[in-house]
This record gives sequence, structure tokens and C-alpha cells, in this order.
Amino acid sequence: AYADAVVDRLGDRVALWTTLNEPWCAAFLGYGLGVHAPGRTNAADALAAAHHLNLAHGIAARVIKDRLPEASLSLTLNTQLFRPASDSDADVDAARRLDAVGNRIFLDPVLRGRYPADLLADTASITDWSFIADGDLQTIAGPGLDVLGLNYYTPFDVRAARVPTDPAAPTEF
Repeated sequence: AYADAVVDRLGDRVALWTTLNEPWCAAFLGYGLGVHAPGRTNAADALAAAHHLNLAHGIAARVIKDRLPEASLSLTLNTQLFRPASDSDADVDAARRLDAVGNRIFLDPVLRGRYPADLLADTASITDWSFIADGDLQTIAGPGLDVLGLNYYTPFDVRAARVPTDPAAPTEF
């Protein structure tokens, strides 16, 4: 309804439409870490929020393209480079996991019409992803993108959590 209202008001003046800006922040800072609204700290809620933001993009993109066939569609993501801090299998795997939940959770459904298999496997203990309804992934992939906006701030060197041998020792992350 919001996309429809905005197209009504601005459709004669806007050529490039960005449906969402940095959905990772809303999903993970709002529902996972609790530092943005609504202030929740639940990993399953964060994953569901990410999916529903992807779905919102797909629905809005379809509304815009149906109303303005010549419009260009965009999605802007805050992607990150997750670099393993070493060549250890644990650090490489930690970087892969962060890439899945930090980047590919948004890129793959929009560009490939599916969530990454490793993301689904890595998060199986958190959620069964049953919030994905039939047709959601087709809606998310929707009419496709004309522009992919990337807000890139900094790379992250990733080191897997180390289990201390001394229970009083701090754990590295």
C-alpha cells in the first residue's frame, strides 16, 4: 500500500526506485542485537525479519513495475567483506558464516531466488524457516533489479571464537 501511495504521488517524477536501504540494519540491529527499534534480541526474530524485508522488497518492486513499467528498480545493501584472520579452517568457516548472514541472506533471494543452503543449515538450530510461505521466493526475486546499491563501510577480519582452557580467561571473538 505504501509503494502504491508513493507511486501515486511521485511516479511522474522518479525514474529510479530504491525499495529498501540497508535492510540488514533493521533485521539484525533491530531484532537480533536490540540496538535499533524494536529493540529485540532474538536470533529467530532477526532471521524472520530479514525474510520479511526481502519479501517487502519483492512486493514493492512488483507494485512499482506494474504501475511504472519503464521505472528502474534498486535495492541498497550494506555489504561487508568478511576476511578470515588466518588460514585456519575455523577462521575460514567463521568468515563464511558471517558472509551468509551479513550479505547472502539478502543477495541470494533477490538475485538467485533462493536462500543459501549453508545459511539454512547454519541456522537450523535457531529456526526451521517455516515463515517462508509458498511463492515468497518468487515474489522476492520479482521483476529483478536494474541497480544494486552497495553501501560499503569497512572490511572485517574474522577470527573464530576460541574456547579458553582457563574458565577465567576472556574469550576472543
